[in-house]
Amino acid sequence: MIQKYVIGIDVSKSKLDCAIMDFNLLLFNEKSIANNQKSIGSFISTLIKKLAIDKNQLVICCENTGIYNRPLELVCSVLGITLWVEHALKIKRASIDMRGKDDKKDALRIAEYCIRYIDKLVPFKEPSKIVQEISHLSKSRETLLTQRVAIENQLKEAETHDNFEYKILSKTYRATLRTLTKSIKKIEALIETLIDQDDEIKETRNLLVSIPGIGKQCAIHLIITTDNFTRFDNANHLACYAGVAPFKNESGKIVKRARVSKMANKNIKRLLHMAAMAAIKSNPQLKTYFKRKVEEGKNKMSVLNAVRNKLVHRIMAVISRKTPYLPQEVFLLK
Repeated sequence: MIQKYVIGIDVSKSKLDCAIMDFNLLLFNEKSIANNQKSIGSFISTLIKKLAIDKNQLVICCENTGIYNRPLELVCSVLGITLWVEHALKIKRASIDMRGKDDKKDALRIAEYCIRYIDKLVPFKEPSKIVQEISHLSKSRETLLTQRVAIENQLKEAETHDNFEYKILSKTYRATLRTLTKSIKKIEALIETLIDQDDEIKETRNLLVSIPGIGKQCAIHLIITTDNFTRFDNANHLACYAGVAPFKNESGKIVKRARVSKMANKNIKRLLHMAAMAAIKSNPQLKTYFKRKVEEGKNKMSVLNAVRNKLVHRIMAVISRKTPYLPQEVFLLK
């Protein structure tokens, strides 16, 4: 069914600023509502009745603002409304008129963006419950781990520079560090239990960790980000999302070094960077490749990014084949 109306929504912590437009870019109405499920559900249901349209004839577009999007995402999932959660920078760069800025204007710009680029629409899909649970536990683990590292760093600095302060701090933090370590291990055990309960996720995790350089935490975050690899069709798509795919940087006779895009999932990029560092130490093939390229005069970070890209292709290969990674040397021996 062809969409007739678009709602551009500027999301903030306490409210949503909405701009309702038709596909002729005619503004139908503007409204601010509270950012909670009850208000959002009531607003959308009332609007559908007022416009006398089917729910499939309505598209809602908003910027990705993290947890502030959740009430809107939940309501759209329940009502079956098409929701497009777009990168904020894409909307900003596509805007024709950037004079002035407020929440109402931002909502209008989002609605206009949705209409102009409707052919690029990527509908929001609610992740599976088990992936959501693993995601929340993983976030909790990261928070506790950050706190533990901060305390340990403080103790290390005190130990090397002020022994008196170190004795006091070590006594103060001893119980806290034990509690944090215990809580982190408990969360990791809960995550393992959840993974073991789902055969598909367990298989995916086992396939990923078979790749040299890919550890358990990297595998878990990849499963969370890709909703167990249901959101990406190929390696190039994932590489672009992770910010490891180089793009040309040329204009006429001016040819510059290819660069990766800043519009990327920085957490996945960080994990892939760590995986690449581990891979060039543990995998002979990648170690030889990295050394050879550096000796040829290539920039180390460029070569390291190439290794990250290779890892992404290996990741998608084992997922699509449903078989663990096998090094090239194994095939040569057969």
